[in-house]
Amino acid sequence: MIFISYNHKDQQLVDMVARQLELSFGRNSIFYDRWSMQPGDSIIGKMNEGLEQYTTFFYFLSTNSLKSNMVTREWQSALTASVNKDLKFVPIRLDDCNAPAIMKDLLYIDLYSIGIDEAILQMRAVVNKKNNYTPLEDKDNLICYLHVKSEYEIEFEIMATMFTVHDVNFGFIHTNEIENFDVISSTDSILYFSTGEFLGTLASGEVKKYNITCRRLNRSLSPKRSFKGIIKTQVQTPELINIVQVLSDKEFNSIPVKVR
Repeated sequence: MIFISYNHKDQQLVDMVARQLELSFGRNSIFYDRWSMQPGDSIIGKMNEGLEQYTTFFYFLSTNSLKSNMVTREWQSALTASVNKDLKFVPIRLDDCNAPAIMKDLLYIDLYSIGIDEAILQMRAVVNKKNNYTPLEDKDNLICYLHVKSEYEIEFEIMATMFTVHDVNFGFIHTNEIENFDVISSTDSILYFSTGEFLGTLASGEVKKYNITCRRLNRSLSPKRSFKGIIKTQVQTPELINIVQVLSDKEFNSIPVKVR
């Protein structure tokens, strides 16, 4: 059961929201003065009746509503009731206004920033007592920055952006001749060197053979300590295809590359 509290200067926007809530919960489950009040009804009486019956109080927070004594009386009564009974008090921010100090610790739905469609989805979730959590897109922890220093040299920096990586073995996939491609560390001694062939699958499904030059460090990689070095060739320019984290002989994680 829903109670809608707002200032009439915000009526256009509030009415759009109310009609969407009506489609989900029905008009009889929503106290909205435009359809809940009849000529001759007591405003105070209806408000008290609504606060007794309804379990979700949507306060449309705006510059206009903050200036309204009647709306202030409504939300203050509802906020007090929410402390002692099963009434959910939810501010809906309509414009670039600041909430009263007493509401500072309340989570609100920011319609002004997220838009009406997302706000209505969140309001429905509140009424249905569902969590509106949306998983964040996974982010790569490792990233590599490249800087072309000269025709035969590319500077690189491999970084851990969020957490420490202990398996610090990186493969540089390329089309150069193995003996003409070197990876030189400028920050660390290298624990392990290796070279070989790498089979990569193209978007077409075709499997193509590349060369891979691997370097394993004798330490972990942390957000505060990256791995820097130079990719260097002697005869032709470096033909770098990709950089991967080597987990095993058959398991690799591609590392996103950005050029500085």
